[in-house]
Amino acid sequence: MITLKYLVLGVTYLGFGLGYLPGLRMNRVAVAIVGSAFAVVLGILDLKTAWRAIDPSTMFCVGNDDREYS
Repeated sequence: MITLKYLVLGVTYLGFGLGYLPGLRMNRVAVAIVGSAFAVVLGILDLKTAWRAIDPSTMFCVGNDDREYS
């Protein structure tokens, strides 16, 4: 289980680093959501803890990203 935790964390950080490449185009918010969804689905993090980890003020800032990628 510990290996699975580090694998999900590593793939998430890899997504942060490579998200700008064509074909892998995801912004950091999308990568974070996918990584956290994998953590919940794989049983690494329970849903109650995941909901408690969300910071409303951070979500407000994240929701204001209107940039377009070209």
